Amino acid sequence: MIRPNRKQKILEILSGGGIVSGESLAGELGITRPAVWKHVDQLKEEGFTIESLQGRGYRLKAVPDILFPDLIRREIDTGHWGREIHHFIRTDSTNIQARILAAEGAADGTLVVAEYQEKGRGRLQRNWASPLSQNLLFSILLRPPWPPHQAFYGTALAAVSLCQSIAEVAGLAVGIKWPNDIYTGNKKLAGILTEFATDPDRLEHLIIGIGLNCHWAPKETAPGAQAATCIRAETGQKISRLRLLARFLHHGETLYEKAKAEGIGLLRKEWNRYSLTNNRRVKMVTHQRTWSGLAQGIDDNGALILLLDNGRKETFHTGDVHLRF
Repeated sequence: MIRPNRKQKILEILSGGGIVSGESLAGELGITRPAVWKHVDQLKEEGFTIESLQGRGYRLKAVPDILFPDLIRREIDTGHWGREIHHFIRTDSTNIQARILAAEGAADGTLVVAEYQEKGRGRLQRNWASPLSQNLLFSILLRPPWPPHQAFYGTALAAVSLCQSIAEVAGLAVGIKWPNDIYTGNKKLAGILTEFATDPDRLEHLIIGIGLNCHWAPKETAPGAQAATCIRAETGQKISRLRLLARFLHHGETLYEKAKAEGIGLLRKEWNRYSLTNNRRVKMVTHQRTWSGLAQGIDDNGALILLLDNGRKETFHTGDVHLRF
């Protein structure tokens, strides 16, 4: 069972309103009063306004833009996506926490949200850095009735739902670059990292991790990576992270239920509709070599089909696609 850390517990107590004594906090958390002071001081550094009243205790006066579970629950209209929420101010990564929850039997649609990740990563073990409470960092745990070779469609499901949500909330034209990136123009806006475990003939669970640049993007990119941007830079407006997350959960659950009823072909069709890769000349970089040709969509397993310059077709399950070269 994942339990809140002590800072989160202090926030929960102070969120009730009023003044809470250091002695009361220490007793409830089973720590010393100096330890309480240390945790409160860290919360102040993270943007929380906490008033210290001599001889009386602490009072929470203002919070930064934090995606507290109660706020998410009030905003969403889903049946089961996001009904179980695990929220962290700081954690290693939402995918790691979701794996723990999956092993404990957490339900389909469980949501894990973080304001800051210490070990956030994307494909090919690349780091995914983001300042506290500036972007959306979350994972959704699913238990779809799909065979293991169709795990890619968890990525497709998330990518399509992100495109729908970003267009709706921010009015921004976006598309999917195979296999797992969301782009606007020639810049990366979001990345998706899907991990899974299998039974012999079906997926035991899917964990879909998402990093979406809302208010901040790195100015410099890692070697081999392409330029990044954020919604605020592209639109000039600070959008609501809460509303964007809620709309993702709405669109994601709707598409998920339709795909379970109608078949995985629906997700392939929707992915192709938003694809920035299809019918374009691309460069494919793998560990072995570099290829170039015309991208012709994805196969039933999500592999990219490439018509090479010599007229031969190749399919790629992994690799980096470059749209401009």
